Amino acid sequence: MSLPQFDIEAAARRINEENRKEDERAAARREAAQTEARTIAAEFRARDATIRLIWCFGSTFDMSRPYRMDSDIDIAIEGGDILELVSITEASTFSVDLIDITECEDEFARLVREFGTLV
Repeated sequence: MSLPQFDIEAAARRINEENRKEDERAAARREAAQTEARTIAAEFRARDATIRLIWCFGSTFDMSRPYRMDSDIDIAIEGGDILELVSITEASTFSVDLIDITECEDEFARLVREFGTLV
């Protein structure tokens, strides 16, 4: 009984094609997450005029970081009533982490302000 020949080049092409499709799905989801984050930020501003600044950060907005299909949206606010705004994030189809940057460690807040995307 002989074993069938394994075509390593065909396997490599199949794997590369699967990886390409996964990268395309992740890029499309990242774009949708960015749009959703901007929509959430607009809803924040409409609900609470005391918000001074809103940053989006993390893998959804940092293009140098890998984006996974289960990546969340990270949003930091300065000002506003975070407890009032949480209900907006709960309506999202994405998992959203919302933080009040005024309550964060100085170094973390500095990094968000420096590298985050102001929306």
